[in-house]
Amino acid sequence: MEPKDKVIIITGASSGIGLASARALARAGAHVVLAARSTDRLRTEVERLTQAGHSAVAEEMDVTSDSSVNAAVAQVLQRLGRIDGVINFAGNGGRLALWHETAADHTRTMFDVHVFGAERVARAVLPAMLAQRSGTIVNIASSVGWVAMPAAAAYSAAKAAILSLSEALRGELADRGIDVVVFAPPHTDTEAGRQWPLEGPRVFAPDWVADELVRTLRRGRHRHLAGSSNRLLLGIQRLSPRYAAYIMRRIGLRAAMKAAAT
Repeated sequence: MEPKDKVIIITGASSGIGLASARALARAGAHVVLAARSTDRLRTEVERLTQAGHSAVAEEMDVTSDSSVNAAVAQVLQRLGRIDGVINFAGNGGRLALWHETAADHTRTMFDVHVFGAERVARAVLPAMLAQRSGTIVNIASSVGWVAMPAAAAYSAAKAAILSLSEALRGELADRGIDVVVFAPPHTDTEAGRQWPLEGPRVFAPDWVADELVRTLRRGRHRHLAGSSNRLLLGIQRLSPRYAAYIMRRIGLRAAMKAAAT
C-alpha cells in the first residue's frame, strides 16, 4: 500500500511507536487519524502536523470498548468518507514478572487490548473496506509471539494469538481486496520499552521503527520482523527450538530481576 492520499487510522497514537508512525505516515502523504484514549495529547500533535502542512485528525478511541471503537470509526467515515488502512498499535507489554506472581486478571487484560482490541477495530473498519474492495489491516506482533519469553507469559500468548488471527484473516480476505499485515517492531526506546530492561538486543529509536513500517507498507509485505535481532532469533528457532527457548529464558528472567529491583 502506498500511503499517499490514503486514510489511515493509527491506534495507540498518543505516544511511542504509534505516535512516530502517525508522523511518518503523515510525511508520506497519508490522511492520518490519530486514535487513543488521551485526546489532549492527540489534539496537540494534530495541531503540529497540520501546521506543518500535513493532513491529520484526532479521534478518541478505547480499543477495549465496542461502543468507543464503533463511534470513532463512524466519525472517521463521516469526516473523511473512507478508510484505507488501520494500524493496531494500542497496547504495551506491561511490567515483566513471573506469571504466577501477576494479578489474576493480567492475562485477560493483555488479551483484551492486544487481541480483542485489534479484533474490535478490524470488525469496525471491515464493512467500509469490503464496500471499497480495498484496505489494509496492520496487526502488531512481537518476536515473543514466535518464541515465548518467560516473565512475559501473557504478552507472549497475546502476540501468538495475533499471529494466528492475522494469518487466518489474510486467507479469508485476500480475494476481497483486503490485506492483513503483521509487523513486529524490535526492542524500542519508548516508555513501554523501558519497562523491559533486556540485555543484548539493540534498542531502536521510534522514528526508525516508524520509517520501517512505512517501507513495509510500500513493499507490500505480508509479514515483517524489523531489526536484525528479531530475524536472528527466528532463524535460531527454526534450526533449534530448544536453543531459542534457552536464549529467551535467560533474557526474560534476567530482565525480570532487573525490573523487580527498580
